[in-house]
Amino acid sequence: MRKLVIAVALLFSLVVPSLAEDAPEILVERWYKALATVDRAEFADLLTDDATIVLEDQEVELNKSEFLASLTEWESAAKDTKVKHRLEGMENGRMTMLVCYEFPENTTYTREIFSFRDGKISASAQGAIGETCEGF
Repeated sequence: MRKLVIAVALLFSLVVPSLAEDAPEILVERWYKALATVDRAEFADLLTDDATIVLEDQEVELNKSEFLASLTEWESAAKDTKVKHRLEGMENGRMTMLVCYEFPENTTYTREIFSFRDGKISASAQGAIGETCEGF
């Protein structure tokens, strides 16, 4: 019996950390870290194969491969950019973040909504809510 308890405890200790890594909060933190470093491999790991990325202001919807390809443009645009984010809320499995992008030439305040499936990000939609980040 004791061996069974130890085996179950060991198995549980192996499963719990992997579940924590897949928590929406952790996935979103990884997203913003990858955004700051333009880490293509991290984005490839974070997104489901059928993920969609919607940039509402540009009226663009990208699939995973299109998004990964667009990171070259982001890398150039993001030089010396500060990205600050905070949780606005979580509802129906979707996480809403408020994000301040401080580019060298301007500032953009956005609302970003993430959806999740199978421990990955399945969708991200971003839309501007202001040109300043006052009070952020």
